[in-house]
Amino acid sequence: MLTLLVPTVVAIVSWFVGSWLSVRRHRANKRRDLRAQYLIDAYRRLEAAGHRPLVPPYSSDMESAVADVQLFGSTIQVAAAQKFAFEMAEHGHASLDSLLARESCNWSA
Repeated sequence: MLTLLVPTVVAIVSWFVGSWLSVRRHRANKRRDLRAQYLIDAYRRLEAAGHRPLVPPYSSDMESAVADVQLFGSTIQVAAAQKFAFEMAEHGHASLDSLLARESCNWSA
């Protein structure tokens, strides 16, 4: 009886561990995909609002995009977003170059 019980327990435990690891991997992939989508949308909103007057439809898009970058971005992207926000608040205008630069788009971080 013991010879049948041990392999059955090992099989059941292996199935639970495999299932748990699969769910974990799926969640991580979904999180990464959502993060990338939010950052792509933020990039597009910043690019669209970049050369327009800072009036309500564009200003709210820009604020929302900067908030998304600060929430989902890497440390480099967050620093660029904060620099942009501080310059915008201080001078009324700021360059989006460092925020939209290819070097700040570090998707693996």
